[in-house]
Amino acid sequence: MKFREILLVAVLVLAGFVVFQVKTGRWNLDGDWVWFDDLGIGGQEAAAEEQRTIAAPLPPALEIMNSHGSVEVRGGDQDFVQLTFKKSVWRRKKEDAESLAAQVKYTMTATTDRLVLATNRTELAQAHNIETSFILTVPKTMVVNVTNSYGTVRVESVRQATVRNRHGELYASNVTGPCDLETSYDDVEAEGIQGACQIVNSHGDVRAGSITGDLSVETSYARIRIDGVGGKADLRSPNTDVEVLRVKGPVTVDASYEKVVLGNVGPAKVIGHNMEVVANTVHGDLEVHTSYDPVRAEGVEGQFIVDAHNATVTGKGIDGPSISIKTSYENVSLTNFSGAATVINHNGQVTLQPRDLKGPIDVRNEYGDIDFTWPSGEKARLEARSKGGSVSWGLEAKPDVNETNGVSLVKAFSGEAAAPLVFLSTTYDNIHIQEGARKF
Repeated sequence: MKFREILLVAVLVLAGFVVFQVKTGRWNLDGDWVWFDDLGIGGQEAAAEEQRTIAAPLPPALEIMNSHGSVEVRGGDQDFVQLTFKKSVWRRKKEDAESLAAQVKYTMTATTDRLVLATNRTELAQAHNIETSFILTVPKTMVVNVTNSYGTVRVESVRQATVRNRHGELYASNVTGPCDLETSYDDVEAEGIQGACQIVNSHGDVRAGSITGDLSVETSYARIRIDGVGGKADLRSPNTDVEVLRVKGPVTVDASYEKVVLGNVGPAKVIGHNMEVVANTVHGDLEVHTSYDPVRAEGVEGQFIVDAHNATVTGKGIDGPSISIKTSYENVSLTNFSGAATVINHNGQVTLQPRDLKGPIDVRNEYGDIDFTWPSGEKARLEARSKGGSVSWGLEAKPDVNETNGVSLVKAFSGEAAAPLVFLSTTYDNIHIQEGARKF
């Protein structure tokens, strides 16, 4: 192995070790550095636990400020606060760890509007390799605010929750009011939030379900899983895999580079690039902007709008008043749809199988075939033309015009003046018109 390769391996191992120390809270990049002799490898731990009951009357809000540790708050049918404070200290020598652990304390400040719990960590001369944790049961009517870092935060069964957690998992459940959650590099889960819910994360998964109000999510480089929102859902998630199910209100997704799945949602708008979009049962309009990956939709009750580049587009069971598709270099397929339709494409095939001809259809393709299935018994005017290709007519009725003079042209049912127009156009490829199955 060459020296350069050995050096690269050493750097990667060192980088992994540094990331581990930061993620576990042993190192603090905010200035609380650990010297080599205190890395904690083979070190000694001193741990202690304190408990306290804080009696009524209590202020309406609880605020917890902690770092390098966990916070757990659970609401119950009670009028007091039960506090458990845990601390752990690591040093090379056991007596040094015990001496420092004795100095680590929690602080409590009470005012008319809030109860504040914190630690004296910033007052200690040596604040590294210290972990502090708060475990509380509180009245379920309390408003809870938590600021934490490098540890897990859980908040359950309270009236309102606001959590800012740096580099740690975050769980919130059964909150009767609004919820505001923020973390990074770890997962967030919100379940049973009866008010609006706002989630901010990066490099970590987001899971949310049974949200009664509106939901807002901002994350990156991970996954979003949403199942059950009573209001609207607004998701901003570059480089994120997204799945959104059972949202009653409008859905907005701003994403890229990963797959977006929508199922049983309200009106939806998906904006991004290099992402596959799959939608099934949309109660309203569906608008998609993407590129280089397919778009598939089924069961859209409103307008179906796609503006794509180099993307396959497939639509089934589109019941809205109109369809608008723009793409290139890939195929477009629309089946079992009703209403007006406009398709613009080039270097790809277009296949249309409408359920009826109640609205105008306009297909403009270049360097690609058009296959059109005419619903049996439907009346509409037709004009089909191909420059450099052919138009094949497969209906029993004779066309009004069928000529070839550099441009193949077929016109039919011209006498149906009040009927919508079906206009099909391509270049250097063919148009095939055939009759569909008869309706019974």
